Parts: sequence; structure tokens; C-alpha cells
Amino acid sequence: MLKRVLLIGFSVWLTNTIAQKDYFHEVIRPDSSKAAIKDSLTAYAEIIQPEQLRKHIEFLASDSCEGRELGSRGNDLAAQYISAYFEKNRLSKVPGMKSYFQEVGFKWIYWDKLVFKIGEVPYKQLWDYLSIPAENHDLDFKTSEFVFLGYGIDDEKYSDYKGVDVKDKVVIIYKGEPKNKKGISYLSGKVELSEWATDLSKKHEAASKNGVKLLMVIEDQFKEWVDLNRSAVISPQVYLDSEDKGGEAKTNIMYLSSTTTSMMLGKQIKKVIKARDKINKTGKPQPFVLKAELEFIQKRNVKVERGRNVLAYVEGSTYPDEVLILSAHYDHIGKRGTEVFNGADDNASGTSSMMELARTYQMMSESGVRPKRSVIFALMTGEEKGLLGSMYYVNKPLVSLEKTMVNINIDMIGRTDDIYKTDSNYIYVIGSDRLSSELHNLNLEVNQKYVQLKMDHRYNSELDPNRFYYRSDHYNFAEKGVPAIFFFSGVHKDYHRITDDIEKIMFAKTANISRHIFYLSWALANKNGFLAK
Repeated sequence: MLKRVLLIGFSVWLTNTIAQKDYFHEVIRPDSSKAAIKDSLTAYAEIIQPEQLRKHIEFLASDSCEGRELGSRGNDLAAQYISAYFEKNRLSKVPGMKSYFQEVGFKWIYWDKLVFKIGEVPYKQLWDYLSIPAENHDLDFKTSEFVFLGYGIDDEKYSDYKGVDVKDKVVIIYKGEPKNKKGISYLSGKVELSEWATDLSKKHEAASKNGVKLLMVIEDQFKEWVDLNRSAVISPQVYLDSEDKGGEAKTNIMYLSSTTTSMMLGKQIKKVIKARDKINKTGKPQPFVLKAELEFIQKRNVKVERGRNVLAYVEGSTYPDEVLILSAHYDHIGKRGTEVFNGADDNASGTSSMMELARTYQMMSESGVRPKRSVIFALMTGEEKGLLGSMYYVNKPLVSLEKTMVNINIDMIGRTDDIYKTDSNYIYVIGSDRLSSELHNLNLEVNQKYVQLKMDHRYNSELDPNRFYYRSDHYNFAEKGVPAIFFFSGVHKDYHRITDDIEKIMFAKTANISRHIFYLSWALANKNGFLAK
């Protein structure tokens, strides 16, 4: 599981959180007066056995896989192991693919050199300013003047750019948007802010459109901004090729602390504050030129890597062009020196489950029992670097997302957490009602009928501070409008530590959850019509 969501768009997240309704977040216990049934599906569900799961985890969480970090030899070894298992069990490749691998291009990006001087005084990244590699390209220049451009907005209702020549110039702006003394936005006409205040990328795009060389943003909450984006700066970050904005960005962007802004502007700061206040009072732009000797050097280091999603396929009998996607990420966080982070629970447990689900479906198909819809079994890479493998898939789907009924995602199902401790008969369910209440209800019905786990939805709450809904691969499907459900058994003291080893995995629990996912996926694959949204 992704350790923390990178909140470059923190203001967007905060605004959406405040505005968003809450979702179902109760614990549903099965009715113990009704015994679990055994029917024609039970024998197939019991193909999934603890000992087979153990064999997979023994390999995937061994030191030979080196922690399965994206771009490592161990990650490739894990991908080969999964594909060999698919081949051994005669699983089909997704139509149009020549192998089980969907090749994914990644870039590792970090700063090689950064210089920001005001006069002869050098200023420090993270202390005085923040510049994120993926938002910038290489730049080396000096200037003695730059333009104050209010809030950096370019809208038909209000434009700081109108009539101002900013081509190849440095521009400095405030975050937010102009509001009158009653707090009413000049853009939205309401107290609620417009996208110009909640989505900083709009200002970046406006600067690029108008030919700005460098956009400097005054960040009043600089410490919080740095804390949220620190990992994007202090260590190499991984992005999809298509997500590297810096390589093609027309305008570089950096964020200044209030102190740095005052040092740079000197006595001119009073003029800037007065202009901002006048904008808020009149709703009219107040652009002007500022003077200071500035030097900028921004040089990136970019390393190109290849990764692979591993995909297998079972064709449906009635609606073969419609699919369910069952997913789990197989990557982990690698090594630190000689210490190996084996990731037995995160997520060798989910990977082993997915491999056995694929084998079960294939055995059924070979015995003449096929699902009505096709099923793709997707082992995603790059999840730990920002849900990148699944992001790549939804942007380049092998089956149209319009034909994708649902995503069932599995991440960390091999342990118990501090809430349940010795009680292994539970699972956290996240996202089931976000896009389809029918999915939520069907999950509960199937559980009552067969496996009878406690279904704990507490982390489905929009108010959950852990933000688990946004931290595993299902989120990329949900963001594209595909109903998604995420199964997870919680974090524990060994999460993202070298102690997440196979000795602590509860194999019977992992098998039980996997069987529930089998029953649910089978019900969905054979359902009449798509899920109601």
C-alpha cells in the first residue's frame, strides 16, 4: 500500500473534503442464525488453499526478490514468477497482447543542481523556497526585473494577464483569488471559492499559455506546503512518462516563503501588499514591474526505467467484451543498504490471492464452467511509488473502461491489526458505495451467504484521516468512473518495515478472504446488466 498520498494539490483536497458527503462506515456482522451455505461453487472456492498461498509468499517475500522495488532486479524476478505461474496454469493473455506483460514507462526525476540568488545572497531549497522537479524543466538565467501579477488568474470574469506583456518574464503571484470585504469571490459570485483558488494547476497553465518563463507563488503556509511535498524533493520521485510535466512544461514554477518574498522585494513589499488590497477592494487587476537582481539555475536528472503490469485473462461465455478487473500490486519498497523490506503482507498476500483466484477461474473454465463476463487478473507495479501501474492501465486500458464493470482490489490481507488483534474473521471494505450502492449491497449479500466475515467499513468514511480510499490501485479506476471495492485487513507495527515477513502471515485468514472475493467476483461476472450507479 502507498504509504502517504502526495498532496501537491493540498488546497484541492481540503476543499473537496469539506464539500464531500460522507459514506457508509459501519461494521456489518453476519447473521449467525443463518448458516453459510455450500453449493456448486463451494468446491471451486476451496481450490484456494492456505498452503498454496504460502508457497507464493515464500518466494515473493524472500530476500532473493530484494523487496520488489520498481526498477529492481527483484521486481523483475517477481514479475517473471507471476507470469510463469499463469503460463503453467494455461491462463490466456488479454486479447491483443503477445505476453502477460503490459510494459510501463517510468521516469525517476530529481534535482541535479539548484541555484536561487537574490543579489549575491543564495537561498535554500525547502528552507526559503520549494521547487519540485516534476513541475519544471532545465532553466539557467538572470534578470533584474519581474512582474507582480496579482493572483495570476486569466478568466473572462477577471484577468490579471489582460493587456500585460509577460512573455519570457518572471511573474510573482499570490495564491487564492480576489474577494470583496464580505468575503464574496469576484469569480464565483459566492463565498465558495472558484477553481482558480482550489486548483493551482490552472494558474500554472495560464502562465504557460501567456509565455511566462518562471512563475513564483507566494506561499503563506510555506512550512505546511514543504511538509506535504518534502518527499517529492529530497529523494528521487517516480512518474509515468506521460505524467512528467517538467519535460515539456513551458513555465517553471517555484513557491516562496513570506520571509523570502520580503527579502527579495525589500521596500517594494509595501507596494505589493497595497496592490493586493486594492484588487480585493475593486475587483480590478493591479499589475506592475518590480526590481531585483535574481539568478536561477534549475537542472534536473532524469533516469528512464521500464516496469511491467502482469495480466491474465479468462474469457466470458456470454459477454466476452465486458470485463471485471481483479487487481493487486506486487511491488514493494525494496532495500535500504543491506536490509530487505520483504513486504510479506504488503502485498505478497494480495498477490498470492490474485494468482490463486486466476488459477481457480481457469480450472472452472477448463471444466466447462465459465463466467458470463470476462475477467482480467491484474498484478500492478509501481503502486508504492504513487499507484503508477494502475494509473497507466486506466489511461491505456486493454479493454475499454466503458466495458469494464467493476474493479476489485486486494491489498494487505494477511494479518490482523490492533483493532481486531486475535480475531481474524474480518475484512475492511472501502469504496463499495462510492459509485454504486448495488455493489455495496451485493458484497454484503454474498458474504452472508458464503464466508460470513465481519465487514468493517470504518475506513470508507470520507472523514477517515488515514485516507485509505486514495492509497491503493482501485482509486484510479474509481476516478475514471468504474465502480471499485477495496479489501484490506489494516496496518500493523510491521507496515513498511523490515519485519513484514512471512512468519507473521495468517494463511487461513488470507484464504478465507480470497474465497469471499471469488464468490463476489463470480456473482458480478454473472450478474444481469452492469451495476447501477
